[in-house]
Amino acid sequence: MHDTHILKNIFRYLESEETAASKKIKRVHISLSEFGSITKEHFMEHYREASKGTRWEGLELELSTVPYGPELEIKKIEFAKS
Repeated sequence: MHDTHILKNIFRYLESEETAASKKIKRVHISLSEFGSITKEHFMEHYREASKGTRWEGLELELSTVPYGPELEIKKIEFAKS
């Protein structure tokens, strides 16, 4: 997995969503394909490492596995209540 590249893109996307909504992100729902090369454990290991010391450290992630589809897809973003 080209972890650093994928996670940098995810962080950039989350930042743009926060800016657009003018709200802080509370939880992100991500699906991983069973046929992809990314497992939940693998993703979380790299996520924890890449998010250390950033605003994304401690973000609630809900990971699910789907039988087919994109290798990784952000399905839903939940924002904190104002």
